[in-house]
Amino acid sequence: MFALWILSQHPASAAEPVPGTACSTANLITTTGGPETTGVRNQMICNGSTWQQVTTWLANGSVGIGTATPAAKLHVTGEAIIGNTGLACSGTTTGGLRYNSATGIMEVCNGTSWQSMVINSCDNAPAFFAFTDQNSLGTSSLYSSNIVAVTGMDAACAATVGISGSGTPEYRVCSDAACSTVTTNWTTANNSIAMQGNYIQLRATTSASAGTTYTITANIGPVGSNWNITTTPTNCSTGAIGTVCADGSVYAGTSPDGSVPMYVTRCDAGQTWSGSACINARQTHTWNNGLINYVDTSLVNCGSPGGCAVSGETNTTTLAAADSDNVNAGVQPHDAAVYCDSLSIHGQTDWYLPSAPELNVIYASKTAIGNFDISGSSYWSSSENDNSGAWSQRFSDGTQSTGMYTKGSGYLVRCARR
Repeated sequence: MFALWILSQHPASAAEPVPGTACSTANLITTTGGPETTGVRNQMICNGSTWQQVTTWLANGSVGIGTATPAAKLHVTGEAIIGNTGLACSGTTTGGLRYNSATGIMEVCNGTSWQSMVINSCDNAPAFFAFTDQNSLGTSSLYSSNIVAVTGMDAACAATVGISGSGTPEYRVCSDAACSTVTTNWTTANNSIAMQGNYIQLRATTSASAGTTYTITANIGPVGSNWNITTTPTNCSTGAIGTVCADGSVYAGTSPDGSVPMYVTRCDAGQTWSGSACINARQTHTWNNGLINYVDTSLVNCGSPGGCAVSGETNTTTLAAADSDNVNAGVQPHDAAVYCDSLSIHGQTDWYLPSAPELNVIYASKTAIGNFDISGSSYWSSSENDNSGAWSQRFSDGTQSTGMYTKGSGYLVRCARR
């Protein structure tokens, strides 16, 4: 009975709450730290459902604000506001911080006086430096970028230089625009370098796949610049005019009717590509069968090159099936058109004799495409002018012309396809 009386007079103490324990009264504040929480003292606030930690004191003297596990004597999770103070700076207040509202600068006590905390004024951010993207490149091949001058930084201010991206990229730093003097040789490492007045160059290996772009990023301090290297696409149409396609044909630009990509043979009729040049003599072909028995075909006759039907492909199909001779029996070929229509080269068989508008597009890029006769000879188009004449173009000066009885003339031929 005595034991029961003792228990009834001294009930067991309930465990003190800890952060995360359930509560129900919002904004209620409590402080714990009794026998149940030896070595830890918490101040908490109820958010309406659980107790949230505000401050924590540990037995080792560490105090946490916003954290229950302070890792320093004072550990603040979040922002802290430090104001003005009249505290004198002395050996006993060394390391103290204050905000000087007169100067708007944070200050630290060095044991003798309050010192301003000034951000390093060294400018390690260069002006933007641009690399020239490269297209129509060979696959699995190493290419180097243009050499770029670095400006806009403080002369003795070092910045971290690094590189990233596809194609195992590297960079080097030079002291001159030709990179004849290299100060940091090809590397992938991040290096701290004073770049003002120096030059940077990149290199990387292109993709093994056609039409694939690799992006390489060079960083100097906080400024970055991309360099894109793209392999030649299978059909070359995204490359520059004059790009040699994987099949050996040459991208010649886009047609005047809907901007369809056009390609031409590497060399003129009668020639072959040796690997470095067009060899053998150029052939000449007549527009009709070379006789004077002229035929006005079903093609729409055009009085000026600009008024001609654009599709040389359609013209060639018509001419290859049409008789060019109104006297001799049977079907006499339209020689120039049939040559292209029958051509099998560069793995392709859909060649045609370009129309006058298409031939003019090809002429406009004759230098980029290459291997034309520019001595004054003319090239046939598949565009008809009238019964006896068809349009041709001189590649020395671009003159497009026709005249009576020209269908039987022998002119040069460069076949095209789409």
